[in-house]
Amino acid sequence: MHTAEKLIFAIRHNPFLERANLLWNVLRPVYDRLTAVTGRKGIERIINGTDKVLLAPRWRMVSEEYEPDVWDRLIKEIKPGDVAADVGAYIGLYAITLAKRVGPSGSVVAFEPDVKSFASLKEHVTLNAMTDRIELRQQAVGLNSGKLEFVAQSSALSCVSGLNSQTARSVTSVECVSLDEVFAGKHLDVLKVDVEGYEEKVLAGASTLLQDEARSPRVIFIEVHPYAWEAIGTTSASLLGRLNDYGYQVRDMSDNVVSAIDEYGEVIAYKTSAGTSRSKL
Repeated sequence: MHTAEKLIFAIRHNPFLERANLLWNVLRPVYDRLTAVTGRKGIERIINGTDKVLLAPRWRMVSEEYEPDVWDRLIKEIKPGDVAADVGAYIGLYAITLAKRVGPSGSVVAFEPDVKSFASLKEHVTLNAMTDRIELRQQAVGLNSGKLEFVAQSSALSCVSGLNSQTARSVTSVECVSLDEVFAGKHLDVLKVDVEGYEEKVLAGASTLLQDEARSPRVIFIEVHPYAWEAIGTTSASLLGRLNDYGYQVRDMSDNVVSAIDEYGEVIAYKTSAGTSRSKL
């Protein structure tokens, strides 16, 4: 965060001025215009004290502390030359950082179906000069290729229709692909999945890739949303069983083996063997 930005933030949250709403209503448009001008080349954020990312001015509210535990574990898994996939890339913080860490000999494939989030993702990839390392795909990822009903909320909460209580007016149609199709004949080293409840469908659509010892990712980071699973028939047992059949051992953020998933959070699946074949959902 720039010094000027820190100063403005400190003034804004000064206990004597914090409730001066009339003053801030006058100053906010001025600040917005100033930020738009000074931030044309990006507003700097040092995410979790480790990785510099440039953001578009309208995303200045993004904090430098961003999922610190997951961030730390993920960046430690990345090696120069890796191929990584970010399924549910949102505005690109992870995708950009992964691209910087894999270096010029590596690459990242970033999937984001939400139209507005994808526009911000594309803008941030350009601002950070990572267009040569990140392949951008405005697509959902699931079991099969085709069209999918999607609730676009222009936020990290956008999801496949049916996984939340949004009305039909919010539903749109997006292109969906499977990882088996995208990575046919190719290898993948690291996979990150954040799809608001659609996790097992993503994995089911990658069954060939995930069971291929020569091509499968050594590690998969999955944000799990069990509160949304009932709508599509996913259970803790089905998700963990699928990963086990694919040859992965699942651990939590404290490195304990996971035997059941009953709450929102992050799990990490490590490749241990070839696994066994499994029928698709």
